[in-house]
Formats: sequence, C-alpha cells, structure tokens
Amino acid sequence: MAKIVKRTSDEIKDMRSRGEIMTDKERVSNFSEEAVERMAMDDLDNFLKTDEDWAQATIHRPGIRGPQKAPTKKSIAIRLSQDVVESFKSTGAGWQSRIDDALRKYLKEHPLKHA
Repeated sequence: MAKIVKRTSDEIKDMRSRGEIMTDKERVSNFSEEAVERMAMDDLDNFLKTDEDWAQATIHRPGIRGPQKAPTKKSIAIRLSQDVVESFKSTGAGWQSRIDDALRKYLKEHPLKHA
C-alpha cells in the first residue's frame, strides 16, 4: 500500500501547476474489479458494503432539510414587531418554535371567542 501524505491546498495547487499527479495512476489502473471490491470490503471506514446498505443510505446535503416525518406545523407569513422577532432570534436556533410555544401558552391562558 502507498503511504498517505497530507498536503495543504497551496501545496496541491503548486503540484498541479507543475503537472504532477497525486495518485499512483499506473498502480491503480492495474487493479482488477475483484481487487477493488476486496479492498472496499476490507476497509474499516467503509460502512456501505452491500447492495442493501446502499439501498438504505440517504444523501445528506447540509442546509437542505428533508421532508417532515409527520408534518405538524403549517407554514405561514406573519408580520411581527421587530423587537419581538429580535428578542426571539437572540435566543438562537429554534426561535420560531419558541414563538409557537409562546402563542400556544397565550391561547391556553386567554381562550379566543369565536364568532
């Protein structure tokens, strides 16, 4: 096996500008498909070893939320006072849920009269 070497992004840019390759292309191109499969199965960091593993895998893209398992909230647009929004936002992530909790508590204490 080849030795793993860490390089900075500047070192990699310099190597590319000199036309140097960063893999042992000749050695890698001579691997048989069976050898590649065997190395993948022996790799301790490889947790996707079977077709079943791949079928259960999900792609996670940071910043993109997946569908809710059980949608319990309705997305709406609401205009609130700037100071109220800033106060809740200053408490960090989950501030919208805290507004929802505050409104729920208010409704418990002050039931609305329906027309």
